[in-house]
Amino acid sequence: MISHRAIAGAAFVALNAVAGPYDQPYAIVEAADASKVREEFTPSISQVDGKSTRNTRRSDPITPGKHQVTVRFETSRVAQSPGEIARVLDMDLEACTLYRIAAHRVEGVNWEPKVYSEPLGECVKKFAKKGG
Repeated sequence: MISHRAIAGAAFVALNAVAGPYDQPYAIVEAADASKVREEFTPSISQVDGKSTRNTRRSDPITPGKHQVTVRFETSRVAQSPGEIARVLDMDLEACTLYRIAAHRVEGVNWEPKVYSEPLGECVKKFAKKGG
């Protein structure tokens, strides 16, 4: 007969064997808010490493390291060629960092991605090295 402790122990081990996306340091890429002052617009985050994102505003957690992020910006105010709509960014994502990407209008239909970064507080707190 199997004891309740053995069953509980096996369940605990099984649950810990499946690591979730927030169980290790991660990065997030999200679309920045529009800013009239900086002439920036909100783009879509359409792909990470060639895979479509579930949410075009914010990626799921991404492992730190080199990644390709596809950003799309379309406007109905001016005609854009298909080549003007998307940009692929080669990014080296750092652990516990939030990257906000804006579409900065440079001239006519031309735009360039602007990347801003800041620490992800909850990630930094969870994975900060303890000790002395």
